[in-house]
Amino acid sequence: MKHLKHRGAMKYILVVAGMMIVVSLSACQSSSNDSEENAKGNSESADKAAVEMDSEGKYKEPITMNWAVQTAAASKLLNNETWEDNRWSRLIKEKLNIDLKVAFSADSSTDAYKNKLNAVIASGELPDVFKTQDANVFLQLAQNGQLADLTEVYNKYASDSIKEYQKRFPDSFKGASIDGKLYAIPRMNDNFHEAPFLWIREDWLKNTNSQPPKTVEEMVALAEKFAKGDPDGNGINGDTYGLALNKDLIRQNHGSILGLVSAFGVPGRDESVFYRDENGKMTFSWIQPNMKQALTVLADMYKKGLINKEFTSKDESALVEDITSGKIGMAYGSNWGTWYPYNNVYKKDGVIVHPYPIPTESGFDYKIGIESNAVGQMTMVSANYKHPEAIIDILNLYDKTVNYSTKDDYLKYWSDEQYRLSPVYIDQPGEVYAADLLKAFDKKSSEGLPPAAKPLYDYITGFEDGSLAKDDNAFGTWGQMSKSGSLPIVLNKYIPDKAIVQSVLGIQRPDVWLTNVASLDTLTITAFTDIITGAKPVDYFDTFVQQWLKAGGQQTLDELDKMYPAK
Repeated sequence: MKHLKHRGAMKYILVVAGMMIVVSLSACQSSSNDSEENAKGNSESADKAAVEMDSEGKYKEPITMNWAVQTAAASKLLNNETWEDNRWSRLIKEKLNIDLKVAFSADSSTDAYKNKLNAVIASGELPDVFKTQDANVFLQLAQNGQLADLTEVYNKYASDSIKEYQKRFPDSFKGASIDGKLYAIPRMNDNFHEAPFLWIREDWLKNTNSQPPKTVEEMVALAEKFAKGDPDGNGINGDTYGLALNKDLIRQNHGSILGLVSAFGVPGRDESVFYRDENGKMTFSWIQPNMKQALTVLADMYKKGLINKEFTSKDESALVEDITSGKIGMAYGSNWGTWYPYNNVYKKDGVIVHPYPIPTESGFDYKIGIESNAVGQMTMVSANYKHPEAIIDILNLYDKTVNYSTKDDYLKYWSDEQYRLSPVYIDQPGEVYAADLLKAFDKKSSEGLPPAAKPLYDYITGFEDGSLAKDDNAFGTWGQMSKSGSLPIVLNKYIPDKAIVQSVLGIQRPDVWLTNVASLDTLTITAFTDIITGAKPVDYFDTFVQQWLKAGGQQTLDELDKMYPAK
């Protein structure tokens, strides 16, 4: 992967002091005309409000921005800061003269944020700025004229650096656009980071004199050692679990079934992976016949007690409690495990939970399902907000502060999850720098790395030489981007093995899917849970497939076949 070729100070677009204030007719418009202008979907958003800025791009008069805060267990408030008053709110006030106000806050690692946002959308009172990872929500809001058209303010005010991201990740920006108009700031990344791995406690491997499993059969055997023996060394056999499961099963959470089903050639990921099979036919991950073998393995493991019998009540938070308390030795999960939740294990017990490639199954080509690069977290602006350009100003400030400033600024404003305090940010996922870092490790030098990648290099080398052994950021980065980390597994194994299957489902979605996706999602999780727990036989899978097809699934496949024609 090529890194962004930024050298030296970047040119940042500054709004010239003394900017002409829009006068005459605009000053005489009635409130009804203002409402009419809002209803146009903010097509002239750059001129919507008369503003004056100084030569540094700072508003001469303060403006306010209400934003929806996504909290999570991984989020951290430091130094007695609050969501309302913190390092980012103060920096944004100082540099831009924007007063941040919290519209609402809710946990995004559970359904709390999604449910709160849905309620707010139903009320019609959208925050000025808010996020969603649900492409259906984004699509419907944009089509209903509830989102600001950011095209003009982006083109006028986005820095050269930000526009480089658009060149590098065009699919992300395409996914945030409808009919050529930009309605959100996308995540700006490549979704290969969504690939699953098998995370295993290193101390349990050592205590059971075991090696990381390379096949599903070996994984099951290791899970039996972990569940039936005494891997934690407390003198009690059978008080631990071999493999963790999350009640949501098909979500990209820790304890999903994604890595296991991938071994059987099923590229699954929540309700999003539609793709063309070897015959060019449009299909969907969760109706693949190979699911029977995968579900059979899980049902057998559950029956033998290798999986917690109470997993059906274990959401992300409850599962993390079990992981932290040392009850679980192994789980399929995402690349950020050493950031969360396995950082808790490391801090509590000094134990590393390490990522490994998913064990494979003889006779099957393993397949890893990821979303289209056109979808991902979107940062949106309400069509009623008078200053849509402000979100671009904050984005420029974020990029300059985190990626092109001093190491102290990087540590202050990015590390320890502090980037989440900004209403808009560029996720700094490892895929942006992972390949470059691997080359730097081979050279044993960070020379030539992009500015934002150098602290990552320092974190990894510092963790390995012990100087940063107790630093959360160093541990998280090491587990994700060191030579033995999760993302190099994608670069050096999954991608060369041609295992990655990217969903064809971009931002365009058939109405039948939008209407039925929630019920089909519930149908899937319920059927798989019943089979794993033994409430239904494995052959019930065939009934589930027929139900899925009849409940809008087949019509969705037919419409997607036309919407995303074979190349």
